[in-house]
Amino acid sequence: MDNLTDRQKKFAWEYWQSGNRTKAAAAAGYSKKTAHSQGSRLLKNVEIQELVKEFKEESEASLRQQFSRDAVEARKIMFNIMENDEAPEHVRLSAAKDFMDRAGFKPIDKQETELNGQLDMNVKSDVINKYLRGDKDDR
Repeated sequence: MDNLTDRQKKFAWEYWQSGNRTKAAAAAGYSKKTAHSQGSRLLKNVEIQELVKEFKEESEASLRQQFSRDAVEARKIMFNIMENDEAPEHVRLSAAKDFMDRAGFKPIDKQETELNGQLDMNVKSDVINKYLRGDKDDR
């Protein structure tokens, strides 16, 4: 990236900001008449592509860091709601469910099973038969 001119670096930054090659080229100081073709040409430059990618990665890392801080604060708020005896029960329960969901303890979603063939509802398993007979050894 040391081989890039200041104007090329400016183009990369402007392109990262807007996503528009023509606007980025014009903002970087290229002629408005040739901005579209200059933008297309500049985007073919591998070093410019790498710089745009670097801007993207730095931005994403910064966002992840900010979200991590926000998540800690959100967890504190949810916990305070759960602990607040003055909060309505449904609000406390909702906060607890949300807290558990975010911690990875989401309840199992409804599951559907498709049956191909016939099902005889009159047939009982040995376990059910023993239970119905009252065999206490098998409970």
